Amino acid sequence: MNRQTIAAVLLLTALCAGCRAQLARYRADFQTSVTDFADTIDIEWQKQLVFVPVVIGDQTYRFLLDTGAGQAVVFENSPFLSMCNDVGRIISHDAVGQSDTVRMVTLPPLTLGHTTLTGCQATVQRQSVSGRKIDGIIGFDIVVRGFCMKIDIKNRQLIISDRKDYFDRETGFDVRYRLNFHVPYITVNPFGNFTEEVLFDTGSRNFYSINKQRFDEGEVSLDKPLGQQVEGRSIGRHAIGHQGVEQRGEVVFLSLDRLKVGGLTFTDVHTITTQGGSHIGAALLEQCAVIFNPRRKRIRLQPYDNANEVAISNRQMEIAFVSERGLPVVGLVWERGEPYRQGFREGDTIIMIDGKPVNDISQFNRWAFEPGRSYRFTVRDPRGFQREVDWVRIPLAASNDHP
Repeated sequence: MNRQTIAAVLLLTALCAGCRAQLARYRADFQTSVTDFADTIDIEWQKQLVFVPVVIGDQTYRFLLDTGAGQAVVFENSPFLSMCNDVGRIISHDAVGQSDTVRMVTLPPLTLGHTTLTGCQATVQRQSVSGRKIDGIIGFDIVVRGFCMKIDIKNRQLIISDRKDYFDRETGFDVRYRLNFHVPYITVNPFGNFTEEVLFDTGSRNFYSINKQRFDEGEVSLDKPLGQQVEGRSIGRHAIGHQGVEQRGEVVFLSLDRLKVGGLTFTDVHTITTQGGSHIGAALLEQCAVIFNPRRKRIRLQPYDNANEVAISNRQMEIAFVSERGLPVVGLVWERGEPYRQGFREGDTIIMIDGKPVNDISQFNRWAFEPGRSYRFTVRDPRGFQREVDWVRIPLAASNDHP
């Protein structure tokens, strides 16, 4: 999962005929309680992520809707894990390129809106960002199964239907997607004539992130340098996957003039490079409703203002925290940002806030930071020296999307 992604999960499943018998097989052939249906489900939009109510038994749980996950995910501490049936092990690759063999289970019947799904499979993972209220993840296997799906943040609705032509009459900009390990990839044009294939990942909070190696290749191919579109370079890490944090390396801070996705152009896009895969994230949903059509393998983007050019004007990422030995550590800090000016440096470990000890990353993630209020952070640098940094963790203008 990308750093801004709680559950930015890129679930890639390795399948081969010669695998050992105990390895499970990816399946999207779960059954539904109704057919010829269209269901509208109220969703929650929080911290630039989509959450869907899922009923299991007589309890309602909070699932992240993550198109970057090939199938459902449950966590080692999910309250309904004991109701799942083991089906074997499977090789799972995360968003930062690390892999592990994890448990595969069959979920108990779960209800989305008025539709009950039976026989859904899920991997069992550790929560990559602890301290957040996420009971599980709904993956892209809903679409692979054949359901059309529309995510509409403006109206806080998720619409799913098994009718293949349900959204055909709706307008928008179509982009073809290609399935790779059961998740959707589209082609974008971030600068010059350079294009790249990126994951359409609603499990990531970023608008757009570009793989560092791909960025280097694109920059070399240009006739003229990017100039002011490069806002800075630093060393650090920020992307988080289920199996760990990305490798430390150079990070480029970018202010792109435009990002073209099919016939739609996004302007004034701030982003950074990552050692993980390039992706379009859930922040796009604030600008467009999105329809997935599995029959035609198309994603239809519907700008809320019906324009063919949309200004993003998002904030640059100024600081990122990662877990190291279970503690919150500054993984990346932008030298032109406020946290750097206040005194944060890469490698600093947060040990106290306003004199209160920070015992682990989960406690830090749950800390009740108030918008606009300055806090005193006591940090310990890699040499063991301590110092204090005064910083407004959540600016008033960004109270809904702080990292």
